[in-house]
Amino acid sequence: MKLSKSILLAAVIGCVICVVLSVVAVAADEIAYARIDPYNRMALCLDSYHNIANWAFLLYDLVHLFVIAIFALALSETVSWEALLGGGVSMVATLSDMASVSVNVVFLTPGLQAMVLGSEPGLSAPEAGFDVITSTLDFAQASFGLVGTLFLGTAAIKAPGIAKFVGWFLLASLPIGILQFAEVGLRAPWTLIIDTWVTPVCEIIEQVLIGLVFLSMVRKRPHGVHPAGPAKSHKSRREELISSPEKTHKI
Repeated sequence: MKLSKSILLAAVIGCVICVVLSVVAVAADEIAYARIDPYNRMALCLDSYHNIANWAFLLYDLVHLFVIAIFALALSETVSWEALLGGGVSMVATLSDMASVSVNVVFLTPGLQAMVLGSEPGLSAPEAGFDVITSTLDFAQASFGLVGTLFLGTAAIKAPGIAKFVGWFLLASLPIGILQFAEVGLRAPWTLIIDTWVTPVCEIIEQVLIGLVFLSMVRKRPHGVHPAGPAKSHKSRREELISSPEKTHKI
């Protein structure tokens, strides 16, 4: 599938938005953790910076879906099944992460806020129930993300140009995916470092590299060529002009 320049430019803008949202989320979380214990959910649910970080991560996942879909379609021009399989699995992982963050933002945080403020939270212990849901979604995100990264990285290595660097970076980041898989349901200092620093920084580098791939593809797209097919050459047009009087004369 030949992607148009407008779609590729939209994907570049998506990469820029993802980088900005990641930086905002990391900075907001660091400000919140500097004032409040990272494991004190009761206090964090009332902190505006922590809530901004959660919304930034949620919006990041939403834009990341579009970027991954376009990246997989772009790789499918040279490597078909590996790119499409890796892109599809990675999108499932992103949807799982989006669902996990949504549970925290929409259900868990308002429930904890109600408990802190003395209102009726709806559940006697909202944290315990939602922890099971988020742990399950985090497990799905880690497992699907590991498989998707493997196939996307393999497909990118086989592609020409700067996409090879993206492929090698994705394969080099597989140990981080394994750590994400191992940290599901755990609360320890090393898991906090992975969630707040290692994973976001790797995502920022990944988005920058993917954006460079899109820019290189935009530059290689010739002007006046549409995704549906190449324009007619001057030779074929000349032949049509020569043959058209003959057809008119026969008629």
